[in-house]
Amino acid sequence: MDILKQIENEKKAIKALPDKIYDELLKDILTGKLQKDSRLNETTLCKMYGASRTPVREAFRRLEMDGLVEYVPNRGEFVRGFSKTEIDDMLQMRIELEVLAVGWVIERISEDEEKDLASLFNYMEFYTKKNDIQKMIDINYAFHRLLYRFTHDRLLEKTLNSYQTYTNYICPPNYFERDFLTRVLEEHRRIYRAIIKKDLDAASRETRFHMEQTIKRSIQTL
Repeated sequence: MDILKQIENEKKAIKALPDKIYDELLKDILTGKLQKDSRLNETTLCKMYGASRTPVREAFRRLEMDGLVEYVPNRGEFVRGFSKTEIDDMLQMRIELEVLAVGWVIERISEDEEKDLASLFNYMEFYTKKNDIQKMIDINYAFHRLLYRFTHDRLLEKTLNSYQTYTNYICPPNYFERDFLTRVLEEHRRIYRAIIKKDLDAASRETRFHMEQTIKRSIQTL
């Protein structure tokens, strides 16, 4: 399947109700709409989503596993969120894991996977020239998700996908900053070329630079 069509199909896919509730609560917690120590009212959420208690409680359990919600006996579910220190730690861990991931990609990527990465990068060039910000948001995220998948390590892929989701809500990139798209394209170009050339030192260096610049370009929401 064409890699861009795959991205579009993933966006259009209808999510199960527990996933939808989880995603909405996750976004509201990480963007600060639901503040730390606020109580999550199960009955209110059931009415809001037209859901029974089961999917709402399933979403709560997932948020508890993320460390974002805490159950207090006889009182209910309360927002925990992330502290400033935890956010800073997460950003640093993501940088280190991104560097680790690109090294494993160089070791493990297949010829077909190289073609998928090339196809996605070509789209990145095309939509940068068109200055299509929304398409570039999708393609930028997908570029990293492909790299996570091409590590062929499910735990690392899952961890980095989670970090990407968290950080995109907590400190989203400023896509309207001057020359944003062209600078991001060039950073991805250097990473992509290093992977194709199997140049581990260059790939690690360029990945670290890109992630550090990504953090600098972000808009802190908390």
